[in-house]
Amino acid sequence: MADTAKNSKNCILELNFLLEVSTVLADISDSKILVDKLQEIFSEFFTINSFRIFVRDDSTSVFRDFVKDWITIEKNQQEELAENIFNKLEKSGCSCFLLNNKLIKYSSKNLTAVFTDYLTPAKNLLYFPVLNENKTIGVLEINFDKILTEIKIDFFLALQVAMLQISTSVSNKILNQNLQVHINFQNAMKSIAKLIETQFDLNYLLPIIGELIDRFVSDHLIYIFIKEDKGKFRLFWPSDCQDENILKLIAKMKKDKSYIISNNGKTGLFAIRNEDKTTGLIAASSNIDKLSREEINYLLQLSAQASVTTQRANSYAQVLKYATLDALTGLNNRRQFEIRLKQEFASAKRHKKALCCIMLDIDYFKHVNDTWGHSAGDCVLRNVAKIISGELREYDIASRYGGEEFCILLPDTRIKEAAFVAQRLRKAVEKTPINISDDPVLGSDFLNVSISVGVSELDDNFQDAQRLYQCADIALYEAKRRGRNRVVVYDEALEQI
Repeated sequence: MADTAKNSKNCILELNFLLEVSTVLADISDSKILVDKLQEIFSEFFTINSFRIFVRDDSTSVFRDFVKDWITIEKNQQEELAENIFNKLEKSGCSCFLLNNKLIKYSSKNLTAVFTDYLTPAKNLLYFPVLNENKTIGVLEINFDKILTEIKIDFFLALQVAMLQISTSVSNKILNQNLQVHINFQNAMKSIAKLIETQFDLNYLLPIIGELIDRFVSDHLIYIFIKEDKGKFRLFWPSDCQDENILKLIAKMKKDKSYIISNNGKTGLFAIRNEDKTTGLIAASSNIDKLSREEINYLLQLSAQASVTTQRANSYAQVLKYATLDALTGLNNRRQFEIRLKQEFASAKRHKKALCCIMLDIDYFKHVNDTWGHSAGDCVLRNVAKIISGELREYDIASRYGGEEFCILLPDTRIKEAAFVAQRLRKAVEKTPINISDDPVLGSDFLNVSISVGVSELDDNFQDAQRLYQCADIALYEAKRRGRNRVVVYDEALEQI
């Protein structure tokens, strides 16, 4: 009767164990929470120090922590997992597990005795295969001090079933991650295609393309190089590259090659081409990870799309030289501003009418680009331009002077009126949240920005039109010096500061 009761108790224990494992696998999607919960369940039988799942990437043969997918295991751990653990479990399939490097079969009749024989006084390592369609794709590692209850063969048979369930769950999560990567890639391609339709300036386009690729191939640092007239490649984005591996690989890049991968597989160059000439390079580099076959394929497609972008931009470069509107904001561009400034200056002088100039700058705009990316910064520029347009009269002349600077000409306007307009603009920008959730790269936030403003008025002593703008610029500089988010009216005393 005692044995029957004990067997019944063990049976209930095993069934509860399987039920708990099944419930956790069904209810939890977050990898870290899932592994933590599994550790709690296994802790009923082992005093656990650590509970980890490692998954091997077939294309690079590199092991990664399942919870922290971006973390690659250190080299000595890689070798230990590959040679002494993974290979042994791969040959045995789902019929065995490893205890302190000893292969043990689930069906061993003397499982309890064998298990006890291989235990050490201190820490013990237990490994189970993680399978996908009878193929070993990883290992589950339990680092424990001792067993909390008497282990029977039936428990390990239940554990075998649990490991098959865990394997299925891990495989599905990896499949979903790969699917998400593919979706992200398609979104990146769509974003670049959308940019091509509306933008033609490489100084604007290439940093955004770099950010897209950098977020997509997150395990590698991304750089963009442009080929200069003398045939040398100059770093275009980001501002600095100290990676000697990239610089050495550039020297090996042949003219007719679409890409080249370093011997260790961790660095790759992908050509940006215009017709049959290489005009630039996209570089991907890591000190840890190899480029997978999928990443190489994605980067080839992204570099091809970047090639289309640069070809189109170069084709329209000459046309854009003579355009009057800024492509991003829809306001007058700098060239048109300079033309209108001369016209309004001459008209005001001839008819002896007032003319004022407002120069404004978005505060801490570099922080916006550095934190949310250039595409989010462009959302800010577009929205500030929209606010400016909405606050002005029809015959006022608003222009994007360059970067985050805007110039406004106010014909037939005195300085007090101009200062009032400037304050109205400042308050409108300050109180308007800017939605960057439609950003084609990334963004789900509202930003609030402020502007610094300088105002100047035409003086009879001004000999040329540039002086009107320069005085507004001096006042703008003073507004920024005083703490930003303010309006300063030009005074000759400012030039003495």
